[in-house]
Amino acid sequence: VRVRQALAYAIDMEAIVDSLFEGKAEVAKSFTAPGDWLNPEIPVYEYNPEKAKELLKEAGYDESNPLTLKYKYSNNSIHADVAQMLEQMWKAVGVNVELEVVESGVFYDQIDQGDFEMARYALMCTNDPSEFLNQWTQAMQPVAAVADDTYDQMMTDVTKIVDRTEYMNKLHEIETYLVEEQVYVIPLFDFNEPALKKENLK
Repeated sequence: VRVRQALAYAIDMEAIVDSLFEGKAEVAKSFTAPGDWLNPEIPVYEYNPEKAKELLKEAGYDESNPLTLKYKYSNNSIHADVAQMLEQMWKAVGVNVELEVVESGVFYDQIDQGDFEMARYALMCTNDPSEFLNQWTQAMQPVAAVADDTYDQMMTDVTKIVDRTEYMNKLHEIETYLVEEQVYVIPLFDFNEPALKKENLK
């Protein structure tokens, strides 16, 4: 968990969004879709490279024993740009990252088969957070990248809740476990769809 936290703290989300997307994306405020159901308890990991270094040291990694990880991405220019920025940010806190680019048509097959150490993934779902959260249950993953019986049980239990408010609160707890406590997923950014509007449009 400390290593995953360190990776999150080392990422300057604002820099990625400002440098690469010019208003077409914004820093993700949660893993699930933004909207009225946004989880108020999920703090985005603030950019803190010193904290990242501390966590890596606690986990046993330093200059004499550096952490090396492989980051896989598909051969799309934006994916490459994001990968290179992440590589530099992680390198700055002492993590060696090997970039591996694969053909777009093969990328998702490899991810679904668990053939990766780190990768960036995107989802388009409905406005029910459970659709996002279900992606990480062992039942939904072709090969489990996240294998956590506690998480699976939480997702099973939430399906039995009838009251809408209680249901949403429980999903908030589950997202907190996934993103904040275990850091299985590091939210990066959400894409926007900018549009021009006539001033006289009502």
